[in-house]
Amino acid sequence: DFLPFVCDGCSGVFCLQHRSRDAHGCSEVNIRNNSVKPDQHRSYPCSYKGCNGKELLPVLCPYCEKHFCLRHRHQSDHECEKLDTPKPRMAATQQLVKHIIGKYNSKKNEEAKSKKRKGARNSETAAKVALMKLKMHACGDKSLPQVSHVSFQ
Repeated sequence: DFLPFVCDGCSGVFCLQHRSRDAHGCSEVNIRNNSVKPDQHRSYPCSYKGCNGKELLPVLCPYCEKHFCLRHRHQSDHECEKLDTPKPRMAATQQLVKHIIGKYNSKKNEEAKSKKRKGARNSETAAKVALMKLKMHACGDKSLPQVSHVSFQ
């Protein structure tokens, strides 16, 4: 056969004709049939209080080693008793850095506002001057009125 079939009872490799447990006389048939019934599935209930969720596969928290549904699988979602909250390191240094950056940004913003007012006028004027120079050196059909002209740089 093109694909060999592996028996899930005895792990033997069989052809299409002998792939069923009955056809090859599997020794594990009786043991498997007695232990797990085909309609019986094991489910894992969620350990989170008030949740009735169940999963077909185990979803274990690696820290508290309890079963949870997919909604509560993360430590923060099921309020894990082993959850470590990160402690702020160098809190005083971080405050000092924020204070210095805040002063620097406020000075920079004041300078930018004062320059922006002057710069806005200058950039607007510069754009008008550039357009006038472009139109002055433009060549095209002189029979068209000036309003109909479109200039490209």
